Amino acid sequence: MGALVSACKKGLSIKNMRSECNDSMGPTARLIAVPPGAFWQKSDMTDFTTYVQERLHDVKGARWYAFFGPDVPIRRITTNKESDVLFTADDGTQIFIRYGVLNRAFGTTEGGLCFAAALMTLNKSGYSFIEIDNANQVMFRKNTDGTYSALKSTFVYSPSPDLADFKNPGFTNFSYSIKPEEYVQNGVIFQADDDSLLDLLSLADTAVTDATGSSATKLKIGVETLCGETDLVALLGAPLAAVGNFIVTLKSTGAVQTITAAAIVSGHIELTGTFTSAAVYTVALAAPSVLLAAGIEGYEGTESVDITIP
Repeated sequence: MGALVSACKKGLSIKNMRSECNDSMGPTARLIAVPPGAFWQKSDMTDFTTYVQERLHDVKGARWYAFFGPDVPIRRITTNKESDVLFTADDGTQIFIRYGVLNRAFGTTEGGLCFAAALMTLNKSGYSFIEIDNANQVMFRKNTDGTYSALKSTFVYSPSPDLADFKNPGFTNFSYSIKPEEYVQNGVIFQADDDSLLDLLSLADTAVTDATGSSATKLKIGVETLCGETDLVALLGAPLAAVGNFIVTLKSTGAVQTITAAAIVSGHIELTGTFTSAAVYTVALAAPSVLLAAGIEGYEGTESVDITIP
């Protein structure tokens, strides 16, 4: 616990002014949204890319969310710096009240409606942020107990889009606010040794689909992304066709069914097992962390499919 010190001894807290480091953040290239209360140790930064990748594939509530970056580049940055609040007495003396909040706004011409809709879900979320600039510098918060966390935001907001006209492109927008004290006094900057943090894939929502033709021994399915309807069987190939990547349950009871084999046949995946005629089976993707362990990065199964056996 921190001890109380007499306010009259303010001079004891003033820092020495000599600086041996001129590093500062450049233009932001990516943001990572971190849920309230999340923190990490210095040892976790030995391979921070892997650590972040695992958090991106964590369960909802504990999951981090990376956005912008190479696939959806930031095209516009605006900092609306609120004026510092000073009080001027009748005799002209000024008294400092507080610093003005920094309102950071980012815009992109990429991503489309799917990205805009995802950003809106961060409204009023209370999430904090890690910033990565275009020189692979990473900024977050150093806590007094030696741990690290994301920079604390005071406001998170996805403004309405700027629609295109005959002279200007459309922009999808995102902004968050931060106190200058948080940024300056608690922020620390690290240099990443490569651009792997920028290259990490955010999760894409996916659906399992009915490829038709299932039987008492085979469930025939497809997997595609919801936004772009990308065929993941064609894109990912053999790594996707693994028994552990799918969960099959009997819809009437929820009982998990045993799958003995998985293979790609004629552009779809066939799951081998023993299934009952006229019964309905639900096929879902395994958790993102399970898929990541199998070499499938950046996907979450958000829609399952029900298949009725003839």
